Amino acid sequence: MSGESYDLHLTTLSPIHIGSGKSYSCCEFVPAKAKSKGQIVKIIKRVNLTNYYSSLSDDRKDTFLASLTNSSFELKQFDKKIKKDFVRYQCIDNSRVDFINEVQEHIKTSDKLYIPGSSIKGAIRTAIFYNLLTEEDMDKIGKDISSNRRNNSFLSNDLLKKHFTSGFGNDAQYNIFRFMQVADTTTTNLPRIEQVLAVMATDDRRKNQPYSRHGNVVKSYLETIGTNKEFKSRLTTTFDSNLYRKLKLEDKSEILDLNYLKEVLFKFSQDLIYYEMDFADKYDIEYLSKFYETLNKKNTADAPLLKIGAGSGLMATSIAMKLKEYDPASFDRVRNSFRRSYDFEFPKSRKVTKQGKPFGWVKLEFN
Repeated sequence: MSGESYDLHLTTLSPIHIGSGKSYSCCEFVPAKAKSKGQIVKIIKRVNLTNYYSSLSDDRKDTFLASLTNSSFELKQFDKKIKKDFVRYQCIDNSRVDFINEVQEHIKTSDKLYIPGSSIKGAIRTAIFYNLLTEEDMDKIGKDISSNRRNNSFLSNDLLKKHFTSGFGNDAQYNIFRFMQVADTTTTNLPRIEQVLAVMATDDRRKNQPYSRHGNVVKSYLETIGTNKEFKSRLTTTFDSNLYRKLKLEDKSEILDLNYLKEVLFKFSQDLIYYEMDFADKYDIEYLSKFYETLNKKNTADAPLLKIGAGSGLMATSIAMKLKEYDPASFDRVRNSFRRSYDFEFPKSRKVTKQGKPFGWVKLEFN
């Protein structure tokens, strides 16, 4: 058995959020200020509530527990000066708001942020599938959609099997991707809290404003890895001609070739960037146009870009972009099956920070 191993160098080009599935509220953190690069910045200190509670007197414990039953309780109202011993970690508050009720947590190890190898591998897999689809495949998808066999999906399990497996036995065992491993990245500390807004395209270009409900702008708050952060990972591929032959995967070995990987990642990111540039130009969203014009220059064949995590959107995580170009009628059939669908654009929203920057873009370099 042989193979190749490549050092991956990742640089974040916009905020990254990979959710842990957990969140914490203002009863778990206190706002503060700190010096960063010679400037005073807003931060929040997330508190270890178990240790903090244990340190309280019996009377204070009772008061604290009673306060927690109030949904609007803020820890800073109870104690403005939390001792350093009880602070789990700090976040730079880049939300530009006076009050944060709840923060969605980024995945961590020992309270340090990282990018899971599974997120990187999943994005690579989507780009490869997008590249492998043939005209015959697209015709089949169109026929399945017109005969209502696809059920509101831009994916096709039989085509995934066709391109990634030999079609025999257990799919995971006979899948070419079992021979690719991507390690979790190195870690970083000091998350950045970003306010998340959904910019909405409308048929009236003058009204492209953040999504509102009942007159209030809908917003949420994420722990993120900030821009220009660097990480290391490792991509390893395994080659065993005898095993490939036994599993009938000989014709799929090109998928694991480094030059092929670079090429498909570059092309997929290029198509996605052009798609987003067209969207921004069509609806006169100037800050998105500028962002993607700059991003396009950073996408190269040797160091392609990748979109991962929260805010990736439908086009980055499926073959919808190809279906919309190849078979608009089939795309519209699937679009119309969604509860909220719009003739002039689908999907019609993009998640951005308060400063208007999309989420999820990283640059990959292979050594």
